[in-house]
Amino acid sequence: MSVTSSVMREMVKTNARELFRDGKTAFFTVLFPLLFLAMFLGLGVLTAGGSYQIAVAPSPEQGAVVERLGQVEGFHAEAWKGREGPSAGDLAGYDAVVRVVGQEATAVIEPSRFGVLNGLRSALADSGVDEARMDFRTPDGGAPFDPLKAALPTGLLMSLMSTAFFGTATPLIALRTRGTLRLLGTTPLSRLTFVVAQAPVRLGLVVVQLVALGVVAVAMDFVPLADTLRLMGTGLLGALMLFAFGYLIAARMRNAEVVNGLLGILMPVLLFFSGLFLPLSMLPSALTTVSELLPTTYLVDALNHDLNEAAAVHSLTVDWLILVAATAVFGGLAARLFRWDQGEAR
Repeated sequence: MSVTSSVMREMVKTNARELFRDGKTAFFTVLFPLLFLAMFLGLGVLTAGGSYQIAVAPSPEQGAVVERLGQVEGFHAEAWKGREGPSAGDLAGYDAVVRVVGQEATAVIEPSRFGVLNGLRSALADSGVDEARMDFRTPDGGAPFDPLKAALPTGLLMSLMSTAFFGTATPLIALRTRGTLRLLGTTPLSRLTFVVAQAPVRLGLVVVQLVALGVVAVAMDFVPLADTLRLMGTGLLGALMLFAFGYLIAARMRNAEVVNGLLGILMPVLLFFSGLFLPLSMLPSALTTVSELLPTTYLVDALNHDLNEAAAVHSLTVDWLILVAATAVFGGLAARLFRWDQGEAR
């Protein structure tokens, strides 16, 4: 075994022990991401319950759809009672009005009754309607809020940012504060070996997060099993981009507490400007311009291709290229700016 591979192996082991030895770092790297994802999913499940009155518009499939919806717990489905079909946006007191014609389905939903979405989606899928051909709208033509679908990309992005920032940038800064990096700088250890040695354990954590997301997405009929590989690819690209940014943050900084405070502010700002909480089309033009400059916006857009196709703006190829480019830029800057100690000669 070569000296380089032996050094790399020992550095990986040391880094893994260091990562999990610190209780705070271990919490924010391992438990916090999973708890955050579980919290979002729990909120989504809680809002999905209740009793709903649903009308099915006239069509050759009306009877079969009424029967299928009636089998969903909490759903009270019946045929539309008017002689003519419902007009656009007309709910007539129902929580949702559904129309199925062939392999296409449209549903108008009362905005405050968004908990009906998951049951509708599952029932229509069981009736043979592909999710890509389902169109859910509010009476004003907007897209209804879907708590379960919103939970997945939000929870995943928070998980990735937590691992990249609190599990990567913060430990590196703490090592610099304690003088550990200064000591490592006096050894033959190269910066590249040191940085690369931190990747395996963190990428392993990311894979666990992505597998958990994929299992939930498939179980809830959000993503076909065949598409989970693409979702995993998007998640890994996003993780690499965020890790590179984390290394850039840690390149020179010495005060971990200050950085933690700044990152705590940065994370919700990135979530907001990336189109998770509000569609980008609803933001003022100035804020939209800022959003378009953030690589996290393209990460969210790439996730939407699998989790919420209707919300995707760019092609998946464009999203992935932006993520790769951002990773290269952040990684290149981090490699150029990284110092064992602030006092190191440039």
